[in-house]
Amino acid sequence: MQERNGYGQYCPLSMAAEILCTRWTVLILRQLLEGASGFNEIRRGVPLVSRTLLAQRLREFETFGLVSRGSEGPGKPAAYRLTEAGKALGEVVRAIAVWGQEWIDVEPSLADVDTDFLMWDIRRHVRRLSSLPDRFVVRFHFPDAPEGKRLHWLVFARDEVDLCYVDPGFEIDVQIEAALKTMVRIWIGSQGLSGALANGDIQIDGPRKFTSNAADWLGLGSLAEIQKRPAELRVLRAG
Repeated sequence: MQERNGYGQYCPLSMAAEILCTRWTVLILRQLLEGASGFNEIRRGVPLVSRTLLAQRLREFETFGLVSRGSEGPGKPAAYRLTEAGKALGEVVRAIAVWGQEWIDVEPSLADVDTDFLMWDIRRHVRRLSSLPDRFVVRFHFPDAPEGKRLHWLVFARDEVDLCYVDPGFEIDVQIEAALKTMVRIWIGSQGLSGALANGDIQIDGPRKFTSNAADWLGLGSLAEIQKRPAELRVLRAG
């Protein structure tokens, strides 16, 4: 904690910024706010953060009083739970995300899509509809992804959805194929699913009883309904 330099001001904004405006902090908070509690589960939502830095941030959260750390039972790893102060940051984190969705031009960020994060985000937001079979398997194929990142499987079960990076060996119900940029644009609401299907930017193959309502079980990102500002008004993300 000694390396943290404060702003030397007593106003609430500066004190809050000292806690929240460090690298990865807001993204880690988002994972906790969305229900992640285990170290590895949190890291899957921020796959580019190092394990050392993630552990450091979580220790800081404990010190600040944003999370409590406890055991889930004998032999189980520690779990991180938001305190009331931590939960109250939900509106803050969402407000930042809404601003980003509305005002920042996403195209520069599509130059190097993090496939693992995209699939983890999809996994968190798909819907387990009652009309789906007890086990429903969707294979995603991204032909332009790096080697080893082109195929992913979502396995819907009654109680959860598993994300697999190797073939789980189950019969595939639906296959989705698209370029990575296309999948991201659809997921964040920049491109409509129906339009992408019509012009062939994405293909969803399988029995009609599953493909006809793909938008219902596939879902979209949590901010997809928020429309972008006109291009000439948007902020350009550096780097």
